[in-house]
Amino acid sequence: MDGSLRLTLVGISHRTAPIAVRERYVVQTADLGECMRVLTQTEGIREAWLVSTCNRTEALVVSDHGFEAAGKVRAQLFRNLGDEEIYTYEDVHALIHLFRVASGLDSLVVGESEILGQMKRCMEHAQAAGTLGPVLKPLLQQALHVGKRVRSETALGTGTLSVARVGIDVAGRIFGRLQNVRALIVGTGETGVLVAKHLQELGVRELSFANRTLERALEIAAQLGGSAHPLSDLPRLVSQSDLVVSCVETETPLLNVESFDGRMLGRRDRPMLVIDLSVPRSVAGGVSELDNLLLYDMDDLQKVVEEHLRSRSDAGDASSSILLAELHKFLALRTYASFTPAIASMRERFQSVREEVLDRVTGGKATPENIQLAHELSKKLLDTALDSLKEGARSSRSEESLDREYRRFLENL
Repeated sequence: MDGSLRLTLVGISHRTAPIAVRERYVVQTADLGECMRVLTQTEGIREAWLVSTCNRTEALVVSDHGFEAAGKVRAQLFRNLGDEEIYTYEDVHALIHLFRVASGLDSLVVGESEILGQMKRCMEHAQAAGTLGPVLKPLLQQALHVGKRVRSETALGTGTLSVARVGIDVAGRIFGRLQNVRALIVGTGETGVLVAKHLQELGVRELSFANRTLERALEIAAQLGGSAHPLSDLPRLVSQSDLVVSCVETETPLLNVESFDGRMLGRRDRPMLVIDLSVPRSVAGGVSELDNLLLYDMDDLQKVVEEHLRSRSDAGDASSSILLAELHKFLALRTYASFTPAIASMRERFQSVREEVLDRVTGGKATPENIQLAHELSKKLLDTALDSLKEGARSSRSEESLDREYRRFLENL
């Protein structure tokens, strides 16, 4: 990486902004590529990558000037946000944050695995948009590698709760056994399918799917069991359901007060539970005022998540050790890569000196044995010089200094 270039990461997440703020700054899947292209068309920004999920929207850019780049990203993606709702990291701190995100350490549900798939899909959108270059492409690949290592080598990936699972845990607390529960899943994307699988494992009585594309709903219903419906059937389906889980990408609520029959709610012997896992929210806030109905959105699930967090501290420590080791390796390789022009010049100089010395010693009459010996000697000397460069790259930032940087980073979260 060119030493004059800077890494800058700017974003918002569940740590800094409530869902009412996050949902206003979600970048829809269809708009990801164009949004990243606009960033790279901004003066000074060379490369860009953007991830936008239910719990975070953040951009990572490579630029000529980090501080100026942060302001440009804020103007493009986070206009009108206050400093307390947004975070900005540069260089090593940007790397630390990225690796923590990939590892699930910065997730609402620590250790959840969905973020890896989301990061990979956003990387594919960036590649299609042509916004990844020699800095971000290997960096993102390394981040995905770190995330996989953490989940395979620590307890963080064992019994990991997803956001979908947390929502179903809430349903279990309210309904107890789910054998008599009729569930409606709105949206058949990754989260909707996860919710359905969890419900199926718990023996839910009835499962219905509603989706914009009926063909997709039919496909999932055939795989998991249940019935498939278009979104136009929502009013009827809602009235027949005990549990409604909405996880659909939408800019305006699909369900509002009028979607629920107050008379039907009043005749129920237990409350209806509505869980909104969408960002932006797909269930209007006024629904929570209805009698005999409980509405949970992503912010409401935080208490369940906090209980989960308390049981993950040891695994988090082990994950941090892996993260720091991978970070040190990545920085050393990046430093060594910056030596490429010097290494090329060194190789040429070694070859030139070898030929000069060989001609002088042999009077221009070198035998094949002389030539072979000269080549082996110069190769040995060059390898020794390169090993010194590699060691210098490794020691340019010690593991101890990185550990101190990491601790300072955590203290400021």
